[in-house]
Amino acid sequence: MALAVLSGALATAQAGEGEIVVMAVDSSRLPAPDERRHQTAPRPVGEGVDEAARVLNEQGGVLGRRLRIVDEDDRCESDEAAAVAGRAVAQGVDVVIGHVCPSGAIRAAAIYAAAGIVMIATGPRHPRLTTPADRPSIHRLAGRDDRQADSIAALIAASFPLARVAIVHDRSLQGRGMADEIRRSAAAAQVTPVLVATYVSGTKDHAALVRELAAARADLVVFPGQAIEASMILDQARRAGARITTAIGTDILAADAPPARLLAAVERFLVMLPWPGMGADAQKATRESGERTLARAAVEAWAAALAEAGGPAPERVAEALRERPHATRLGPVRFDAKGDAVVPSYVPHVWRANQWQPWR
Repeated sequence: MALAVLSGALATAQAGEGEIVVMAVDSSRLPAPDERRHQTAPRPVGEGVDEAARVLNEQGGVLGRRLRIVDEDDRCESDEAAAVAGRAVAQGVDVVIGHVCPSGAIRAAAIYAAAGIVMIATGPRHPRLTTPADRPSIHRLAGRDDRQADSIAALIAASFPLARVAIVHDRSLQGRGMADEIRRSAAAAQVTPVLVATYVSGTKDHAALVRELAAARADLVVFPGQAIEASMILDQARRAGARITTAIGTDILAADAPPARLLAAVERFLVMLPWPGMGADAQKATRESGERTLARAAVEAWAAALAEAGGPAPERVAEALRERPHATRLGPVRFDAKGDAVVPSYVPHVWRANQWQPWR
């Protein structure tokens, strides 16, 4: 209902001239020619943009101007992404939705920024996309890969505020680095771990670590490590009488199905996975339907910002996108000063029905 009202408001705000050009950029790797059957490259971004544009155009467009869609595919190649961006500049495109692969999105973003074209990337999570501070036209409607520790700390603060938290890592460069990030993020979220402990990767007897966990009376353990080692530690802790009820793993632990003894050792085993952008319906979605949903929401947020700006002037549209949230099918969406959408970068998942699904 809110989106229907929004569509009507966008259509009737004021009269305009000419079409508004939206470029939808998919990032599929085109399949090799196969004479035995016809193969069609997927275009989820284009489909999402088409759906949003159709609704808006049926309501009279945005500010009385119809949306015209231009489809492109950068094939997940940075050189092709640069060529796509060059064509966007030459055609006077008003907004670019898409670029799914990080390398292509980062390369194209520099061109869009120089030309003052508004871009809302739907898939790339690499921090470099929005790292430059002087590119107000560049946005992303996805989480960031460097915010997993923040997401873990926020989860603990919101859902387990009374937990006695232990952080356990394997002393590897990756494990130690993530543990340090989690500890810093926890401090910022006013979560104080009762223990930060280590173990040697490949060790099978974790009696010393188990004694540390028991002495600290830890009931929630964060593991930036491997699932098999987490399962051994938690299983040995359970057998020793420790009362660890919750384990939280980084995305590394979601590569495969979790070991059965890990699930048996705790009441809750949560793994942080990238925000799928679809809330409670995430478990029903494929990657393609996720990209389609994000693309449609990106158009909805941009169109609302354009209406507020009174036209497609990129600096005004970008300012509107960052000043306040706009209604979309994902809920209200706002972008921060860097151009990143204010969304959870990672959300907790559980192993259910033989697949990882959002916890709640």
